[in-house]
Amino acid sequence: MILTGRSADGSDAYPAMGVYLSPDGEEWSNMPYTKEDRMAEEVYDYLASNLRSMRMEYNLIKEKKSKLSRRLRDYIVSVIEEL
Repeated sequence: MILTGRSADGSDAYPAMGVYLSPDGEEWSNMPYTKEDRMAEEVYDYLASNLRSMRMEYNLIKEKKSKLSRRLRDYIVSVIEEL
């Protein structure tokens, strides 16, 4: 987050509107990153490291063979079943 203000000691500092840093510190956005954005990034990293698609992981979840946490399994199921 970028702070702005006028005093030298920073006592009147406040967040600059429209500037948010991603959880990994690599990207900027004009909207705050949500919990779902973070989960999507975790899922993407996991799938990329295991060379799987989201559909493949969904099938593993249904077969009860997925190694993902419950939180991320629930996220994948909700995304796939929304389609």
